[in-house]
Amino acid sequence: MYLNIGIDIAKDAHEACILDDEGKQIGRYIQIKNLKSSIEKFIERVESVSNRLNSIPRIGMEATGIYWYAIYSELSKHYEIHAYNPSQVKGFAAVNIRGSKTDKIDAKTIAAILQFGEAPKTCYGDKKRMELKEYCGFHFKLKSNVANLKKRLIRNVHLIFPRYDQMFSSIFTKTSIAILNEVPRPSDMLGMGEEKLYEFMKKTSRNHYSPEKTRKLLEMAKDSISPDFIEEALLFEVKSLLNLIEYMESQIKEVETRILAAWETLKDKHYLQTIPGISDLMAAMIWAELGDVENFQHPDQIVAFAGYDPKVKKSGNKEVISGPNKRGSRLLRWVLGRAVVQAKMHNPVIKQYFMKKISEGKHYNTALCAAAKKMIRIIWSVEKNKKPFQVPT
Repeated sequence: MYLNIGIDIAKDAHEACILDDEGKQIGRYIQIKNLKSSIEKFIERVESVSNRLNSIPRIGMEATGIYWYAIYSELSKHYEIHAYNPSQVKGFAAVNIRGSKTDKIDAKTIAAILQFGEAPKTCYGDKKRMELKEYCGFHFKLKSNVANLKKRLIRNVHLIFPRYDQMFSSIFTKTSIAILNEVPRPSDMLGMGEEKLYEFMKKTSRNHYSPEKTRKLLEMAKDSISPDFIEEALLFEVKSLLNLIEYMESQIKEVETRILAAWETLKDKHYLQTIPGISDLMAAMIWAELGDVENFQHPDQIVAFAGYDPKVKKSGNKEVISGPNKRGSRLLRWVLGRAVVQAKMHNPVIKQYFMKKISEGKHYNTALCAAAKKMIRIIWSVEKNKKPFQVPT
């Protein structure tokens, strides 16, 4: 017999509810503060009820932000813990037709999930995985921030020197960045002169650019216009953004080194990195988010967890399906998207499936989403069967 204990996680204090095996609530709701003394008092209460009913306590909680880490760490020393993704709890709570939502109701809902076993648990017990998950989350945040900084830099460069981006495959090439650091304004480039600018570009690009390229850049600079009334602010921003991007990209490399080092100690037990298109870095990120696939009874549950399942709106006899709902793990969806882009070039299974969707008239992004679902099924299969990926014959 089990005691099913649900804990609704909050920033400063959590609400707990205890249900017996029949779903009957035992006692009042319990408030647990983020204090060792409060947690010890809660454990005493659980042990008292457990001994009285001769039952085994097990605890469920919602993995909300960062606020569950500390209490999970303390309680996992004593009890079996099931940490659920918020979307799992929300889906189970949808059966409450009143639509009420309070911390106490959420705690009871989580206890009921334990009682009925309606949602696959997400295992956070492996400390190595939790460390890897933290690194991956930080990596994703850094990448997102760098992408935003780059958008701002592109905007400012366009204001200072319209059409500058037309001279390079990307304004973030080594030579372009060097020019923006040294002579960011058209007038600066003209002041340097053709000979010096060419030597500068030649040196930074390792002889990649010709004198003709330098001449064309200067011609564009001579014919360029820019809003001089905000020029000083734009130049300050460009300098700051270049420094920030350089620093953050160095931090991204450092985090990637740590992710790969952690994955190196784990990869022998896994097979998703054997799938063409999934690098070791991607494999580490996918596993950090998913955990072991045994937590999922079917690959469709992973599809939902990643937010690739379609939006469905139904009214009367009319049903509208659009997709994807994007309510799952953003990091998992991001890394799977990157993996599919690589796989459609190097993985014959994904490539064939992607091209099939394109031939059916599907939009490029729709075909990518379909290929991501296919990739999820392949990941689930190789991890479930514990066998490397092989192209079907």
